[in-house]
Amino acid sequence: MHIIKDNPKFQSIYNTGKNLFWKHGIKRVTVEEVCKEAGVSKMTFYKFFPNKIELAKTIWHEEVTNSLSKYREVVDSNLEFQDKIKEMITIKLKASEEISTEFISDIYKMPELCLQSQIEKYSNESIDIFVNFLTNSQKTGLIRKDIKIEFIMYYFNQMSKIFDDENLVSNYKHPQDLIMESMNFLFYGLLSK
Repeated sequence: MHIIKDNPKFQSIYNTGKNLFWKHGIKRVTVEEVCKEAGVSKMTFYKFFPNKIELAKTIWHEEVTNSLSKYREVVDSNLEFQDKIKEMITIKLKASEEISTEFISDIYKMPELCLQSQIEKYSNESIDIFVNFLTNSQKTGLIRKDIKIEFIMYYFNQMSKIFDDENLVSNYKHPQDLIMESMNFLFYGLLSK
């Protein structure tokens, strides 16, 4: 499969499929559209994928696997604790960037994709990585020991929802500015240093 991934036509189909699926969902996009946008023939498409469902599954699997790999790299890195948290949130945001509601809806409404159990598996895996990171950080004194990990997880889940508020997001030049402000508020609260 590695040789196939290095193939420029495979990459063109993959990237085009990703862009179209992320924008319009899976159901609405046709193999013909992918081929036209990618500049390849249908014969070339079918050389790599039996249908658009397999293309969608491949894209989803690769993107999630890459995100989890980046997540682990951050946890294992020598970055400061606050920088690790910032990077983890950035990875999570980038992973969901530009994904349309149609794409998410198709995942849940198209049983032939067989992705629901995979979504749950990868979600649990990323949660486990983060909980282990927090637990180890608590043991080593990087975060307070009197705060429950469950509360921190709840807080982070709520914090990620602020990016859905278009009015709030519009107050920042870049999403990273909002991430930094959220992080500073988490670590330093309202008190001046």
